[in-house]
Amino acid sequence: MPDADLARFGAFLGAGLSMGLGAIGAAYGIGLAAGEGCKGISRQPYVSGNILKTMLIGQAVTESPALFSLIVSIMLLFTPLKGKEFITFFAAISAGLCMGSGAFGPGIGAGLANAGACEGVSANPDKEAVIMRMMLVGQAVSQSTSIYALVIALLLIMV
Repeated sequence: MPDADLARFGAFLGAGLSMGLGAIGAAYGIGLAAGEGCKGISRQPYVSGNILKTMLIGQAVTESPALFSLIVSIMLLFTPLKGKEFITFFAAISAGLCMGSGAFGPGIGAGLANAGACEGVSANPDKEAVIMRMMLVGQAVSQSTSIYALVIALLLIMV
């Protein structure tokens, strides 16, 4: 296999790892929130609008790590690879694995915060604003590691 093909193969594999692993965490977290939202609405149907709003805002934030994975995947697929091809092969796979695994946990963590907020709003609808703030702060902290993974993945692609 020529060296250039080896580097492209690494980029393709890295892109698949990035998006594949990154999507699993976010999808699981979003599913957790949807499940808690459905349970909350079944218990307290008169506050379904509040629960739905909390669920959708939290799910949008939970998507962030998967979006970072998508950015890294697209960059791996379309950025011209430089340097020694054998090293570039491993750098591309490492970038994908870094971002994919770095997005996996934060996607689940953000989903857990969202699920807890949906449950909280269904139990205490009058405290929705406080619960929403707490959810967003918890999600922001849980997703900080996905930003670290994004930075390292971009460095692996560009250097």
